[in-house]
Amino acid sequence: MSRKKELRKLSKNELIDLLLREEEARQELEKRLEKLEHYLKAFDNPHTPSSKQLKKNTTEKNGENKENKPRFPGKPKGGNGGGINLPPADEIVEYKLEFCPDSGLPLGKPVGYWKKTEVDFPDKPIKVIEHRIMKYISPATGEIVFANVDLPKGIYGKNIQAITVMLKNLTNSHKKIADFMRELGAPSFSDVEVQNITNKFAEKLEPQRNSMLEQLQKEKYVHADETSFRIDGKNGYVWGVFTKTISILSAATSRARINIKELLKNFKGVIVVDGYNAYNEFLLKQRCWAHLIREFKDYANDNPEIQIQYIRLKNLYEQMKILNEKPPDEQAIARCKWILNDIVTCLKTIKEAKGLVTLIENGGNDWFTALYYEGVPLDNNHAERELRPIVLLRKSIGCYRNEKGKKWINNVVSVLHSWKLQGRNLFKNLNSLAC
Repeated sequence: MSRKKELRKLSKNELIDLLLREEEARQELEKRLEKLEHYLKAFDNPHTPSSKQLKKNTTEKNGENKENKPRFPGKPKGGNGGGINLPPADEIVEYKLEFCPDSGLPLGKPVGYWKKTEVDFPDKPIKVIEHRIMKYISPATGEIVFANVDLPKGIYGKNIQAITVMLKNLTNSHKKIADFMRELGAPSFSDVEVQNITNKFAEKLEPQRNSMLEQLQKEKYVHADETSFRIDGKNGYVWGVFTKTISILSAATSRARINIKELLKNFKGVIVVDGYNAYNEFLLKQRCWAHLIREFKDYANDNPEIQIQYIRLKNLYEQMKILNEKPPDEQAIARCKWILNDIVTCLKTIKEAKGLVTLIENGGNDWFTALYYEGVPLDNNHAERELRPIVLLRKSIGCYRNEKGKKWINNVVSVLHSWKLQGRNLFKNLNSLAC
C-alpha cells in the first residue's frame, strides 16, 4: 500500500499528531546537526593554523586537479638542487694493492684514487675514561697538591649531558632517553639520571633566558601568542613572545592579561597579535591579517554575498603588503582604511556577517599599524610557528607537574629554540655549560 493511501485513511486528529511528531523529529535533528557543527569548529576554525586545517578540495587555482599531477614531478624549474654538506674527515683510510689481481704482477705506486665519504658513529659511541689526578707533596709546605682539572661533578661527561638535554627537547620521555643511552653503552643510565641532568640545565640556562628577555624588550616589534598547557591536570597556558632571533616562553596558570604585562613590562614597541583582548594593554598593536582572512573565508564559504567582500579583502591585503615594504604613504593608507570601512558597511547589510563586522570594528586602526613602522609584519604567523614546539610537547606529555616542569619550558625550551633561530649549534653550546 502506498504512503498516500495510508495517509488518506487517517483521521484529521491522527494527521495532526503525525505532523507534530515529524516536526519534533526534524527539530531534534537540527539541534544535533548544530551541535556537530559546533564540535567540528572546535578543531577546524579560522584560528586553526593552515597546516592543520581540514582539506576541503583537491582543485588547483588553474582548475587542474592534483590527482592528475605526476607522482614524482622532479626538481622544480629554476631550482639549483641541493646536496649533503659533508664535514671534513676525522680519519682517512687508504685501501692499497701490491699485486695485480689478474696477472699477479707488481702494481707500483697508485696513479690516483676515487673516494667515498662515510658519516657514522664510532663502534663504541660511549666510552669510559678513568681520570687519574696525581698527588704531589709540595717541597715548600709539605702539603698534598693536585693538578687543576675541568671534569664533570658526576660520572657522566659533558657530551652525554648535552645529548640528554637535546633528546628531551625533542619530546622524548625520560624512560626512552635512559633506554637509548643504555643501548649505546651506559649500562647504569636511569630515568632519575635524566631528570637530574635536565633539572640542572633548567637552572643553568635561566640567566641566559633572562638576558634574552631583557634584549627582547628593546626590539622595535615582537610577536605574541599563547596556547593551552595543563598543569598537573588543571588548566594552564604557555605565553610566548618572539623576534626573528629570540623565543621566550612563560608557563602560567591562567590566560589573564597580567601574564603578558609582566613578560613585556618594559616593552615600548609594536606588538603583533591576534584579537585576544589581553593585548589591549599595549598602545601599539598590529592585528593579524592572516587570522582575519581565515575567519572571513570561513564565513564566505557558505554565503555568496560575503564571498564578494572576501575577494575585496584579499585584494586589499595584497595592496597593503606592497605598502608595507615602502615608507609610510598617508594618502595610500587612508585609501586602505576607506576600503576596509566600506567592506564593513557592506557586511552590515548581511545578517550572517554580524560576527565579522564585530571582529573588524574591534580591531579599529590596529589593522594598519605596521604601515607606519618599518619592518613590522602584517601577520602573526611567526608566533604560531614558534609555539609549535610547545604544541608538540603538550601532545607528548599531556601536562607538566610542578615547578621543575615550568622551569624546563621557561628556560630550556626558550634558550634552545632561540639558539636555533640564531643558527647556533645546540650541542656545542650545551656542552660548554655542562658541569
